[in-house]
Amino acid sequence: MNLVETSFEARRPVARDVLMARDPDILDDIHLPSVAASIWTRSPEPEFQTWIDRLPVHQLPELNAVVPVHLAETAVIAACETAGTPVGREQDMLAGDIGALALMMAKTLKTDHIKVRLDVSDEVMCPKFHTDNVQARLLCSYRGPGTEYVPAGAKADPSHIRKVATGAVALFRGRAWPDSEQTGLLHRSPPMSATSGARLLLVIDPVA
Repeated sequence: MNLVETSFEARRPVARDVLMARDPDILDDIHLPSVAASIWTRSPEPEFQTWIDRLPVHQLPELNAVVPVHLAETAVIAACETAGTPVGREQDMLAGDIGALALMMAKTLKTDHIKVRLDVSDEVMCPKFHTDNVQARLLCSYRGPGTEYVPAGAKADPSHIRKVATGAVALFRGRAWPDSEQTGLLHRSPPMSATSGARLLLVIDPVA
């Protein structure tokens, strides 16, 4: 980066605000000035959470695909079939929920295609605080601890670190957010302990 670009970055307004609500419409507020993330603070249904927490790791679905938004649920069902995820109400809830979140994000960001991932890991996948090189990214941890976030410049102070709850839905602006504001909020995968077990993380990115 040259000195002109560096000077321009320094003059850009910075978005650091995090909005939270128990209404899914909060995701639309990602477009508001100064908002770096919007979080739908929902709670998982206890029976579903017990089911997914008790699944053997090899039965957790893994997925990494670019699909038309209306086929996200179908892609998850196929991933469940491949993993041997038990068929039933809870599998239907998982696939249906991901399909619904895909539609919400597509509506919010006005896209027809998405990249959808289901990552299964018992290790920290992104241990450093960062901003993704995408327009925006939706994250939801169905199993295991949620994503951590912190304002840029405060990551060295643990008291400023916040965590998205398991089952809650977070939409973070990325570096390619299409307006004059730069994103001043960082996030990372949470530290994993010996008792954490495998994490199941949903990641959805818009595709141009």
